[in-house]
Amino acid sequence: MLFSYEASDKDGVSSKGEFEAENKAAVVAFLEKKNLIPVTINEIGVSESGGGLSSHLFETVKPLDRILLVRNLSAALKAGLGLGESLDILIVDSTKNLIRNILSQAKINLENGQPLSQTFATFTKHFPPVFVGMLRAGEFSGKLDTTLEELSTYLSREYNLAKKIKSALAYPIVLLVAATGVIMLLLTFVLPQLAKTLKQSKVKLPLITQIFVNLGALINQNYFIDIAVVGLIIWFFLYFRKTTLGRKVFMRISFRTPVVKELVKKVALVRLTRTLSSLIGSGVSIVESLKLTAESVSNDYYKNALLESVEEVQKGIPFSRTFKNYPDLFPRFLTSLMVVGEKTGTLEHVLRTFADFYDEEVDNTLKDLTAILEPVLLLGMGVIVGSIALSVLLPIYQLVGSFR
Repeated sequence: MLFSYEASDKDGVSSKGEFEAENKAAVVAFLEKKNLIPVTINEIGVSESGGGLSSHLFETVKPLDRILLVRNLSAALKAGLGLGESLDILIVDSTKNLIRNILSQAKINLENGQPLSQTFATFTKHFPPVFVGMLRAGEFSGKLDTTLEELSTYLSREYNLAKKIKSALAYPIVLLVAATGVIMLLLTFVLPQLAKTLKQSKVKLPLITQIFVNLGALINQNYFIDIAVVGLIIWFFLYFRKTTLGRKVFMRISFRTPVVKELVKKVALVRLTRTLSSLIGSGVSIVESLKLTAESVSNDYYKNALLESVEEVQKGIPFSRTFKNYPDLFPRFLTSLMVVGEKTGTLEHVLRTFADFYDEEVDNTLKDLTAILEPVLLLGMGVIVGSIALSVLLPIYQLVGSFR
């Protein structure tokens, strides 16, 4: 929540300002730390994380926006500008109102004594925990410019990984949509017209033709039901998979599909090792790094393994040893390298090297997956379209034969 306040010091000099906090009590605590006496505190807005309506309801901070934001802020700090001056420049240069307002709020909070990471932490919808964690580590170590550069590299690699996966799956999806369109056209237009002609000729329809004609009639019967079915399918894939049950269902299916399983594991390992490497390199503790990585890995199997390893690490057990308890998730190659990295103090470098290596493996697995998907989709759609074509040709052949 965003509050405006008026306060006075012991000499009676009043001051006004704005402060973002969870409630009024937090604002009072902030003022007391500055030896100020609250006079009035008023709520003036709802932060983005509060879920309220705002003028930026349909705006989002995209991955590329985060990369540019971090990269520009790092460049400004390396040029010798102060954090406040750097934020002023970014506010002026921002093309999105949402980012401009977030940075403006960060500037206000900075002037009120709040660290930069605290502001971004309130916008959980737009800035993931890893982003905030690395910023906090940079502020704590006094090397914010270096940490921002590391964060920029991390975000860029994550963006490229996601883009790589989307690009590889684009052609199979287009092929599936096009084939579905052809099938719907045959079922809803071609077959019904043919059925009318055949009924007038009193030709008995073959079983396969009757099945497809009935299916086409069902689709044409009620468009509201069709829309509801399509909406249900879209909901299943877009919303249900985000629920706890949905994630478990999709993850279980993924881990039982041969090539998909390897791709999911390698993508998770790339993200896990790269995130851990970036956090450790930024000065975040091992325990905190494991927690933040668990929140960002977006794979429940690896998330649970990381959270369980946190408990082991807190007992003094090296987390490379805890990973050995999950041979299906963490390859022996990785755990062996981590043992060496922990002993030699080069764990960050080891994790980064593994992430780069598996990044190439993701490329190879994606090629294998698309190489399998394309003929499978073509074969499946060919069978369906061929069956429909057969259902069209059989009654025509019977009709022609009846005139002989």
